[in-house]
Amino acid sequence: MTQCSKFTIKILLVAICCMLLHSMTLASPPNIEGIQTYQKNLPLSEERKQSLADDIDRYHNADNMWDVIRSEFSLPHYEDNPLVQEQIAWFMNHQDFLYRSAMRAAPYLYYISQQTRKRHLPAELVLLPMMESAYNPFAYSTAGAAGIWQMMPGTASGFGIKQNWWYDGRRDVVASTKAALDYLVYLGGFFDGNWLLAIAAYDTGEGNILAAIRKNTRDGISTDFWSLPVAQETRDYVPRLLALAAIIANPDQYPVSFPPVNNAPYLAQIDMGKQIDLKEAAYLAGLSLKELKQLNPGYTHTATDPNGPYKLVLPIENVQQFSENLTQMPMDEQTVKNYKVKSGDTILAIAKKFKTSIASLRKINQLTSNHIKPGSKIVIPQTTSSPADEQEQHYANVHSNIRTVHYANVRSDIPTSSYTNVHSHSPTPRYANVHDNSYEILHTAIPKHYKLQPGDTLYMVRHGDDIYKIAAHFHTSPQMLFAVNQITSKHILAVGTKLIIPTHYAKAETTQKYQLAPGDTIYMVRNGDTIERIASKFHTSPPALRLANLMASNDVKEGDRLIIPKDG
Repeated sequence: MTQCSKFTIKILLVAICCMLLHSMTLASPPNIEGIQTYQKNLPLSEERKQSLADDIDRYHNADNMWDVIRSEFSLPHYEDNPLVQEQIAWFMNHQDFLYRSAMRAAPYLYYISQQTRKRHLPAELVLLPMMESAYNPFAYSTAGAAGIWQMMPGTASGFGIKQNWWYDGRRDVVASTKAALDYLVYLGGFFDGNWLLAIAAYDTGEGNILAAIRKNTRDGISTDFWSLPVAQETRDYVPRLLALAAIIANPDQYPVSFPPVNNAPYLAQIDMGKQIDLKEAAYLAGLSLKELKQLNPGYTHTATDPNGPYKLVLPIENVQQFSENLTQMPMDEQTVKNYKVKSGDTILAIAKKFKTSIASLRKINQLTSNHIKPGSKIVIPQTTSSPADEQEQHYANVHSNIRTVHYANVRSDIPTSSYTNVHSHSPTPRYANVHDNSYEILHTAIPKHYKLQPGDTLYMVRHGDDIYKIAAHFHTSPQMLFAVNQITSKHILAVGTKLIIPTHYAKAETTQKYQLAPGDTIYMVRNGDTIERIASKFHTSPPALRLANLMASNDVKEGDRLIIPKDG
């Protein structure tokens, strides 16, 4: 072979390698988060513009997301189970519901799938928002749950979700997805990887599932999900998810038309670093306000929270236009309207001048009185309603329960065990009592004027405490604390307030005797022991010990006797 031929072959090999590398770059996912963050400081650099162009190209040439999801399913779907078959039949008879839910899911599906994969969770959990809210981020329930994951305020706060007049992170798809999946990670660990129990607990709370396990253990009955004495809603909830997964996993057997969703980031997140008017942002991005609010449902008014978060979610195709338009805009026009109070101004005069109300001015500026100081700056609230505001109000008011609403037009042929009376069997709203359902029984036995009992705890409220945090810390329910301390949810807990924590109830429960299985070991907890150390010593796991001993938490005390199961 001549030198010329060798040189030509080398050039060809280099060219082929470059083409392969370019192809691999486009095919590989850009990051594990599922949403791109392109900028914080404006304008976009040439490098970032190229990255954005690559992402847009990747999006338009991506596979169908539904094919990817079905290939990643990992749970058994129990298609032969009559309860699952019943739910499959309902879905197949109401394919319009599936199509509408899938349409709503389209902008968020890739992000949620990536977040699920990042946590090594079953891909089936991507479908949970279909059952919770039909993937509607504006969904509210009369119990107080909100967003696609239908999180209650207390649970959301416990997972770091911000909620105030400006912003409700439960409706923010990015923030609420992280919180909901973190909660599911916890539930998966709590039930030692038994995902049917974990999914059931997402519906009704781990305390209710643990109580059902306790009952079956005492009665010598199997403690698998199918045998547990749980509310009808929960008995339907798990088969419903399995049915939905079975339909998606077997398109030939269950022909359902799902709108295609590209398996690549559709959304970008931009950190503005300051407050911005959403109407102005929509104009700069080339979107309607309705479209912008649909992607940013966490913002409850027509501006972002002045104290953050400042992040806006946009389609990746609108990022460059938004960036370039924002760069050309004067800095003093990039935020919401502020007014500097002049000498002689009154709050009434300012309200009239800007066609708003005194109540709105006080609320948006967190004023405790009508007194305003000359020289101070106040935010002027937006007063113009928008299609997005009207849509939001519609979802907030039109129905009493979000899941009931989606099936209202087909109620005549819904099976009696499916969807017809959602939530009505639950003793408490979702997440209101995630640790222990014994509240329902114990509350009836609480004296009207409860006094400190032997084994109870006297707790002094600290800075940053609220009733939900305190209840979670002591593994009880907020309702129990309300009843025992004769307070309501509107009661403000002042620092230094003393609360009675009725911990003797929990202690009484742990005195129950359990029959040992052959080969089990009894271990007495020693000084310095933790559940992690004990689990490691006996080659088992903390969740296995919790389930074996019917414990509601990881707390162990010196002198406690623990069952160490033979099988670990």
